[in-house]
Amino acid sequence: MTYLDPKKVPKPAQNSTDNNYIQDVLGNKTDYVTVPYSEGDNSVMAFLLTGYYHVHGQSWVYPIYANAVTLTSGSGAWNTGGSITEVIPASTLTTAAFDIHWINISNVSANAQYVVDIYAGGAGSEVLIGRTRGFRTSTFTTSQAKRIQIPQQPAGTRISCKLSDSSAGTITADVSFEGHYYA
Repeated sequence: MTYLDPKKVPKPAQNSTDNNYIQDVLGNKTDYVTVPYSEGDNSVMAFLLTGYYHVHGQSWVYPIYANAVTLTSGSGAWNTGGSITEVIPASTLTTAAFDIHWINISNVSANAQYVVDIYAGGAGSEVLIGRTRGFRTSTFTTSQAKRIQIPQQPAGTRISCKLSDSSAGTITADVSFEGHYYA
């Protein structure tokens, strides 16, 4: 790394990965952490700005002004071969890169323990990005928002889910998401 007079060194381009000068490591005031994340490709300013929007980014809810999306488990206890159901279409969250922090699970149809797998990507090429677990008993039905953590997703990413459960048959559960944008 070369240290030169800052007046003689050009400002780094947004999200520069050159690392020729200390300015490249510090970064441009408009840098963001790359999505998907790549070790070593992010400036100090990218981490600061991304962290700021992680706390202060505009929130979103999906679906909004519509019913939650119903998931159906596969038949048989812990059948992980059930279908993956689209929850957020690719054309929906296009404002900026986004994060999901809450999954709302309601109307679980039967007493069971259950797992909801969360995927990103197009139909047939989904990649698992998160998972949560819950339950319903005869004396207590779980209908709640559950905190989740997923990797930051590029704008326009399709999000889908799969439901698996401990019952011998199939169950259904309704899901929706809450998160925030990074711009």
